[in-house]
Amino acid sequence: MLPTRRQILIVLSVINASSSQAVIKNETVVESGRTFLGVYQLKERGDIASVGSVPYEDISYFCYQGSSPILAKFWASASMKLDLPNTDYQVYIGPNLTAVDDLVDQSASAWFYTQLPWRTKEFKFSPFQETCVGVKTAHEYSISLQLKNINYIMFFLTFIGIFTFFMAPKLCRNQFFHFATGVSAGILLSVLFMTYLVQRRLRVQWFSWITLLYSLSLYFITSTWYNLKEYLTEKYFHWVVGYVLASGILSFAVIYRMGPPQNPKTINLIQWTMQSVSLTCIILSSYHQVASLSLSILLLMWSAIPGYVKSSAQTRFRRTFMRPKVKLLSEEEYIAQRNKETKKALDDLRAFCQSPESKPWQTVTRLRSPSRFAEFIEGSPHITENEIMEYSHWDSIETDDEDSRSILTDDGDNIGDRSFDGQTDI
Repeated sequence: MLPTRRQILIVLSVINASSSQAVIKNETVVESGRTFLGVYQLKERGDIASVGSVPYEDISYFCYQGSSPILAKFWASASMKLDLPNTDYQVYIGPNLTAVDDLVDQSASAWFYTQLPWRTKEFKFSPFQETCVGVKTAHEYSISLQLKNINYIMFFLTFIGIFTFFMAPKLCRNQFFHFATGVSAGILLSVLFMTYLVQRRLRVQWFSWITLLYSLSLYFITSTWYNLKEYLTEKYFHWVVGYVLASGILSFAVIYRMGPPQNPKTINLIQWTMQSVSLTCIILSSYHQVASLSLSILLLMWSAIPGYVKSSAQTRFRRTFMRPKVKLLSEEEYIAQRNKETKKALDDLRAFCQSPESKPWQTVTRLRSPSRFAEFIEGSPHITENEIMEYSHWDSIETDDEDSRSILTDDGDNIGDRSFDGQTDI
């Protein structure tokens, strides 16, 4: 029986996956006078290192050498993904094997290390720096290297940062943005806000048990954020919706009672805060710190330039490089276009005067010659023959005056020439 097309595609996909993912073997590395066993060097995208069951105290190292930072990798990212079915593991991340080994020695005093809510199985790091990850567990697992030339989250973070930086002067004066920001902050930081109200109500000092309450509030917010997928299931979904509605309505009521800021200095502080946050987002949106910091400095310098200087430079640029091509008309084309547009304007005026919107009876009472207005509406020319003759008469007089002045000028030039010649003869 011949294989079907679906079976052939499955076999090809398996072959491509196995060829693109290289299995890395462990090796022994000597660094700073220390010998490290079980070191896996991950170099290319898709490299996988598998570790079998070992005693819990044994640690395996996974290192990435890093690549040279170039502008084309502005949004590049790197990470190692741990494939382990449970959470019984310890992770140590450092720039080299020695730093990871030092963290292992110091972890005995950090009793809260495994209790933090932001533990994850994907370890992100800069693709331009050497990084080593140490994993300690007694279970079988595998770890793979993931490289991205464009991390779309970083790309959108850069775009949002640039957009917010330029739109901050308008957004901070927009009432809708003010209410939306207040409601969002109320939903996300309601626990901290309630802690602040308790502190104000009980008049408790900062250096007391209220500091522990603030810490617990931050812990609760962080834990909720990292377990958001679990809370959005059917088991907790109705609680999430109820919390969002209650905190959102309460936040809207508080913002509505307080009203948007009116003081210009307060608005300027909000604008500068938004721009500072946007610049921070731009800097943190790339592992290429030199390029991201340079971009932030350029935006800051651009905003410091006065508006009239930028407008003048923009006008000069348009006049120099974006000047529209103007087609000059000949005399015949000018006359033809003049007659055409004049006739069109007169027809439009005549059509408007014939319509009820022009109120012709009120117009007639204000005119000195209503009969001539009626003749124009019926189709007569807008000027009479006497006006044409008078215009032609004055046009001929002006032409004669110009000719006489030109003759006098020529005669004066000849007299000056003759006197000059006479002086020369003398």
